[in-house]
Amino acid sequence: MKRIVLLGPMGIGKTTAIRSLCGSLAIECDVPNLDKQAHAKETTTVGLDFGEIKLDDEDTLQVYGCPGQERYDFVREWALSLAFGAIVMVDIHDPHSMEQTIDLIQQCHAAPNIQAIVVLISRPASAAQQEMFTVRLSAHAECAVPVLSADPRNPSQMLDTLDIIAAMLPDEVQPR
Repeated sequence: MKRIVLLGPMGIGKTTAIRSLCGSLAIECDVPNLDKQAHAKETTTVGLDFGEIKLDDEDTLQVYGCPGQERYDFVREWALSLAFGAIVMVDIHDPHSMEQTIDLIQQCHAAPNIQAIVVLISRPASAAQQEMFTVRLSAHAECAVPVLSADPRNPSQMLDTLDIIAAMLPDEVQPR
């Protein structure tokens, strides 16, 4: 079974992406947000969101969404230990986005089974802004990582993203 984990800061759209892909079959771990200073959103994820997506007759992906807050880093570490691929979601307008993205990529590389990583720009950005971010990332990251753009609310765009990362995984994923 192929497992993908969605990573990124609080409010980037991880739960929304799983909800748009799985609808009412998505399992969510949202609770009221008590830290309105950190983010104004009404709810926040405190466990792992989960969904299962059938890409074709042969490929089914399990997709896990991790909480973005640092205090839940143990949840992220556990999810990364089970996953074979990771989608790092980013808002390139956030002044800390480069550091956050590089940190999450490094966490993925430290995970025992991660075999494919994709960075997903999940907020509207111009082609020039996306290119600038991609160039900066390639200069600072220690490896080549594909950078895509998709709206987490759009099931078609998210399925395209999942198709790409699934294609990057070996046909028979095995724990390392």
